[in-house]
Amino acid sequence: MRYFILLLILPILFVSCKPGQTNTESKSEKDLEPLFTINETKVYPGEFMYAYEKSNKNKGETEALEDYLELYINFKLKVEDAKKAGLDTLPSYQNELKGYLQDIKKPYLATEQVTENLIQETYERLQEEINASHILIMVEENASAEDTLKAYQKINDIRKKYLAGESFEKLARQDSEDPSAKNNSGELGWFTAFQMVYPFESTAYNTPEGEISDIVRTKFGYHIIKVNAKRETLGRIKLAHIMIRYPEKANSADSAATYKKIQDIYEELMREDQSWFALATEYSEDLNTKNQGGSLPWFGAGNLPPGLEKAAFDLTRPNEISKPVESPYGWHILKLEEKRGVGSLESMEESLTRRIQRDQRSELKISEVLETLKKENNFRKNEASYSYLKKNKNLTDSLLTDKNKNEVLFYIADEAYTLDDFFKDSKKKAPLDEAIYQFEKKMLLAYENRHLPQKYPEYKMLATEYRDGLLLFEIMSKKVWDKVSSDSIGLKKYYEEHQEQYTSDPMVKADIFTFSDTSNINTFKAPVENHLYYISNPIEWQNKKELNAKIDLLKWFSDTVYVQLKGPKQMVKSDSILIFSTLSSTFKKMESMDPIYSDENKIYLHLLSKANDGLLKIYNNLNTVQSGEYVIGETISGMTVPKDRGHHQSFNNDGHYQIINVKESIPERLKTFEESKPELISDYQTHLENEWIEQLKQENKVIVNKVLLQKLKREAEEQNL
Repeated sequence: MRYFILLLILPILFVSCKPGQTNTESKSEKDLEPLFTINETKVYPGEFMYAYEKSNKNKGETEALEDYLELYINFKLKVEDAKKAGLDTLPSYQNELKGYLQDIKKPYLATEQVTENLIQETYERLQEEINASHILIMVEENASAEDTLKAYQKINDIRKKYLAGESFEKLARQDSEDPSAKNNSGELGWFTAFQMVYPFESTAYNTPEGEISDIVRTKFGYHIIKVNAKRETLGRIKLAHIMIRYPEKANSADSAATYKKIQDIYEELMREDQSWFALATEYSEDLNTKNQGGSLPWFGAGNLPPGLEKAAFDLTRPNEISKPVESPYGWHILKLEEKRGVGSLESMEESLTRRIQRDQRSELKISEVLETLKKENNFRKNEASYSYLKKNKNLTDSLLTDKNKNEVLFYIADEAYTLDDFFKDSKKKAPLDEAIYQFEKKMLLAYENRHLPQKYPEYKMLATEYRDGLLLFEIMSKKVWDKVSSDSIGLKKYYEEHQEQYTSDPMVKADIFTFSDTSNINTFKAPVENHLYYISNPIEWQNKKELNAKIDLLKWFSDTVYVQLKGPKQMVKSDSILIFSTLSSTFKKMESMDPIYSDENKIYLHLLSKANDGLLKIYNNLNTVQSGEYVIGETISGMTVPKDRGHHQSFNNDGHYQIINVKESIPERLKTFEESKPELISDYQTHLENEWIEQLKQENKVIVNKVLLQKLKREAEEQNL
């Protein structure tokens, strides 16, 4: 929350960024001259120009470089004051900063980029379904090189036969080691993302419709895939069914009897007085669903036998019922409960992330990333140490000799990782090859994490912004915001010294009438004052037990009734109920509000007019009536509030006719302390901040490299041209 408040107060606007090219300096800071220094702290041109360009982009305009430099120096002076106060050492600050840095580094981390890319890829694949056939030659994942080669040669020979003109279906029945191929000729039906192992899925999506793929390896063995068709995703479907099963080892008579039974149920369903739920619970032979009216889980393409799938997706309206349809298990009647398309990426992102992290695709992609990181960071194995581990697979850290402990296992850039490091980290809980892979992965990703600022200058700038921004929040709270809230004496003194700055706008009391058209306008103007009951005549108090009053309905408008009292103020309070009840019974269209007791021994009863409701009923083309105090010159429903008393009329932007009846002018006046508070607090904060900045300038030595500043100014001007 604090960081987002900073967005409103900082001269530098912070935004999240993704990895990319920046205009920051690529040289090491030690090779650069600072643009300015505050005591011993150096601020380099890259940091300043990065903030300057971002500020201009967010404002949509180009600010003078010198003006922005002054703001930036003031910002850095405040940050230095926060460090001097030790705010950067507070555990609360450190923990909050750590959380922010974890968030902003995500787009730059290799594993996060993998997840983001996979989310996008998977979402795009979910928009399309594929019908494919395959031929499989089995080989275990950890098979010997000899067995692997034999399997590869066999699948390659099959692929050559297809390319030479043989039927894919025939080759699948004849040569595929997928047991189902004998019956289905290798056809897998329709599928989408997550329904096949990832290498198979990727190959299918990357193969054009009507063609066969290259050879692909999965955990089952080697495949060639023929893509029969592609279509837009049908989405997901929620069904209920009534099922009559085939008996075991059913003969033709059994099949006919099963069909007759389902047909009889279907005909009964077609009668208007028959309940689906009742028939499903009575007749369905699917014991898992019959007591729920046959309701099935959500299905997507590829989850149902082909015949059932087509019949299901042919249903278009909720509660629509299919004719009996056959499956390998018996006969079914289907009822559509609900259909859904693929949701938006935003709505699916969280669930896709979870599924991807559990899926093989995530680890496969990370393995590719690790190979890239190895090249980028000059990863080098010490083959002797790897051989030593493989020869001593039962080795533990306790059996390592002092000499072997310090043997290097691998290098990442110029950092060495030893056998001792490996055993302390892995504890050999996994098989050796897996343990080595996980140790390499962990160390490579940790190295990448530590060196993000060097690899991505923009991330370094963004991290600095957050680091300084949180410090600014802490010091501003201490020096300005908290001080304003606690320093009521200082705030009152500032008000007294600057009271003339806090004046009310000239206003008027007015009624505003809006009409849908001009019919009845003339009839409205004449009796309008007879329908609005505003009272201003005094009521004289003559007896404390009785109210004797003469009340006239005036043609001019006011919104208070004034009561002149004779007698002590205590009597006023005890008998005010009588005034209320009398007014209430006399004026049916008035509602009395709480009384206000004045120092002149008078009661002012504020009355809320209900006449507006009556007017709306009398005049059909009268849309709205509103009463209140309005600033002269402000726009109300498209009409400018006038200053002169009387009726003013015009058409507003909607073409509606308006009358503004100005009853009273309220002149400009000095605001009270309480009325001035919203502006006063803001002004007092600015006053305190300016005093603080002047103090910081006196206490700190600021040196600006004016030659470098002029150079940056020329470069900025050339870019704008």
